[in-house]
Amino acid sequence: MPLQRLHLKNFRLFHDKTLNFSDGINLILGENGSGKTTVLESLNILLTGNSFRAKETKECIHSDKEFYSVSAKGIFKGKDLSLVVENNHNKRLFSKRMLGGLSVKKGELYFLQLVMAKNLKMIDGEPEIRREFFNDLMFHVKPEIKKLHNAYQKVLKQRNRALKKRLSTSEVSLWGKKLSALGLELSLEQYNFFKIFKEHTLESMEKNVSDGSFNYLDKLSLNFSKGWERSKKLEESLYESLERDKALGYTSKGPHRMDYTFTVDNKKASSNLSRGQLKILILLVFLSSIKLLKDLIDTETLLMIDDLGSELDLNNLTSIVMKILESENQIILTGIDGEEMHKSLKKMTNFTQINI
Repeated sequence: MPLQRLHLKNFRLFHDKTLNFSDGINLILGENGSGKTTVLESLNILLTGNSFRAKETKECIHSDKEFYSVSAKGIFKGKDLSLVVENNHNKRLFSKRMLGGLSVKKGELYFLQLVMAKNLKMIDGEPEIRREFFNDLMFHVKPEIKKLHNAYQKVLKQRNRALKKRLSTSEVSLWGKKLSALGLELSLEQYNFFKIFKEHTLESMEKNVSDGSFNYLDKLSLNFSKGWERSKKLEESLYESLERDKALGYTSKGPHRMDYTFTVDNKKASSNLSRGQLKILILLVFLSSIKLLKDLIDTETLLMIDDLGSELDLNNLTSIVMKILESENQIILTGIDGEEMHKSLKKMTNFTQINI
């Protein structure tokens, strides 16, 4: 069993709250404003050290208290797991993660898949949303690429600084050459991982369509864009865009602009699918990425989905919940309303209802 118990003390609206989780699906129920999303936020801080709602985790301290504490117990790969984070107004976030009695880094534990409203714009939203999702997967599978990415970002900042300060063309070009060398290497890694990501995604979708589910995703495809003109070398593209970049004050070409798009029957998925169908597609992409991580590096994933039921009718909601169950991971959900859906869920195995 992964996470078994969560304790919140002085965390946002919770003074002292303990929640117990089970394997399979855990459905958090409560009135609007009761703290359903806050539970997900606490787990996000516990596992990553970051909040998805606040710039600083100190903002999560209850309004009339001086500190908060979030702790959890569970089992990870057969060993006892203990997690604690604490924060107060005067100190930095304190964290302690123990596995089998030994201290571990957060990256050595679960891969956290968090599906929020922002993620539901992955198909038709800004490229940054797709890149963030893609990079999280890539860095987890191949941590060495994170070092290359960071090195590229450092040089990118220097070139952007030179552009903003309107330094000489020779100095900007010098940073451009360094950026080009790192960028070509990074772009190759991005493309190689994209091929793996695409293969797993399409294989998963083909299975979903062949068993009679989600037929509207037949003829789904993914297309890669490296971030500059396909026919040109990166150094050439940077040189040709120099004047434009000076006017913009930043570098407009390179692997930091990498993107990928989803099409259905050679048309943009965003214009070919309804909002509910787009949500199903995004959830299935998240589920296929869980399998990718399991297949490639045997990583356990904790999947958290906020407001699952929005924009989905009962049939689609039931169908996607069945797919979620097939992942055999611990799942934490919020946002499923209605007696019919609750009755449908109660017929499924490994389903736990948590009232807050």
